[in-house]
Parts: sequence; C-alpha cells; structure tokens
Amino acid sequence: MKEISNFFDKFKNVAIKELGKREGIVNVVNKYTNAGIDIKDINIKNSILTVKANSSLKNEIFLKKKIIIDKLHKDLGLVIVDIR
Repeated sequence: MKEISNFFDKFKNVAIKELGKREGIVNVVNKYTNAGIDIKDINIKNSILTVKANSSLKNEIFLKKKIIIDKLHKDLGLVIVDIR
C-alpha cells in the first residue's frame, strides 16, 4: 500500500510545481499589464505562452512582450520564446 502512496505523491509534486509556475506567470503578466488574467487563461507548450484574453488585453501583452519574457526568465527561470 505504501508503494501506491509514493506513486501518487510523485503526481502531486508535479501538479504543485506546475501550479506554482502558472501563478508566477500570471503575477508577472498582471504586473506589467494591470490586467486580471486567470491561471486557466494561460497555456505553455514548446516554450510558447498562449494567453486567452480579449483583443485589447492581448495587444497590451504583445506591446510589453519583451519585458514580460525577460522578467519570466529572470525571476522564474522559465524559457519562453514567444507569447501568443
């Protein structure tokens, strides 16, 4: 029974790390755009950050894309190559 517990602990640890990473991304984006995006509105795949938002918010994010990408790398150690 203990082996099953250890197996599920691995998944729990991965989920906690992913949640922390997403919260960090949301905090950085909200800091530079003064917007209220939610954790569920972002997706990361192949080092590309995708944000689901209205067009005016996306435009603001794209205008500050370089600053946001640099801050994510500096503060969180994330390698994001593009924001879409």
